[in-house]
Amino acid sequence: MKIVFSAICGCLFLLPFTLPAQTKAGADTINIFTLGDSNGTFPWSWPQQFKWALPNTRVFNISKSGRTIGFVNNGDSTLNSLLVIDENLRKAAANAKERPFDFIVLQLGTNDAKAVFAGRQHEVPQNLDRLIKTIRNCPYSSISRAKIIVIAPPPYGAKAISTEKYAGGDKRVQDMSTAFEKVAKQNNCLFVNGWATPQLDINAMTPDGLHLDSTASRKLIDPVVKLIRN
Repeated sequence: MKIVFSAICGCLFLLPFTLPAQTKAGADTINIFTLGDSNGTFPWSWPQQFKWALPNTRVFNISKSGRTIGFVNNGDSTLNSLLVIDENLRKAAANAKERPFDFIVLQLGTNDAKAVFAGRQHEVPQNLDRLIKTIRNCPYSSISRAKIIVIAPPPYGAKAISTEKYAGGDKRVQDMSTAFEKVAKQNNCLFVNGWATPQLDINAMTPDGLHLDSTASRKLIDPVVKLIRN
């Protein structure tokens, strides 16, 4: 009986200290808005990886296969981020409700590096700049005050660049990593160089040289997670 009484007292003694910790965890929920292309659409993709890497994280993901920053891809204008950003921001604001986004993570550029757009690469960083400014100047306070993180696209693998559709793409995304860093700094955004992701083996971690598996997706966001935690 004394043992039971002691155990109850011990629980009561710990209760005031455990409850604030639980309340604090709830208050520290991270709200993230992600915008990407096909690499953001799979069940194991990088937006989903945030939920697994960061406890108490809420992710609103608007990623779409074929999406570019500012080109009409495959004749589909809805894949041009600049043309649909107002609609996507309205969706994000409606989702946020009373809980503003803490971070907006942009991971675009892979499709802008396709061979068909090879002669228009000078437009890509300009389009990224326009996209960031549109987000920053939008009328939704739940979005406009969030910190923006730009992830430069990961490299193209051998299987991709051996095709006519993606020929020369790896050099183009490499150039994007340099240009995107400048755009990010000019707009006071955080930047992660996806092209130089540590330990990401694009040939071993993709089936086609483009679409990241779960391991590569996690490696892509590891540097982003560090930024968010800091």
